Amino acid sequence: MRKLILLIGACLCLSFAAFADQLEYISEQDAQEAVKLLKKQKYVLLYCGCCADGYDAKQYVKITSVSYRYTNFMDYYEVVVDGVDANGNKVSETIDLAYSHIKKGKSAQCIGIALNLGCDPCVENLKWECPKF
Repeated sequence: MRKLILLIGACLCLSFAAFADQLEYISEQDAQEAVKLLKKQKYVLLYCGCCADGYDAKQYVKITSVSYRYTNFMDYYEVVVDGVDANGNKVSETIDLAYSHIKKGKSAQCIGIALNLGCDPCVENLKWECPKF
């Protein structure tokens, strides 16, 4: 019985870990497409709707540059966004495309969904509320 409980606990932990970083490590082609899309944007919203307290705050970033780089792990790449947040702080982050959003009308659209990549952004009908900065 104890082994069964440990096995179930381990499976739950692994499922949460897999859910947390859905589209952070991606193919080079997907990274190129994400960079192409983001270069057309003025802002990006970094928001994880299913993350724990402290990691679930909405952060709008005014993009100054966007690029991709090799992760040094297998054939995976990551997208890097550089910019400034609404408080004037410099931002340089690798982003998870499942939890990064662009403006589409009055809504925020998940980049992973915009690029037809399989993901669950954990939010539906997210309103775009970017302050002017």
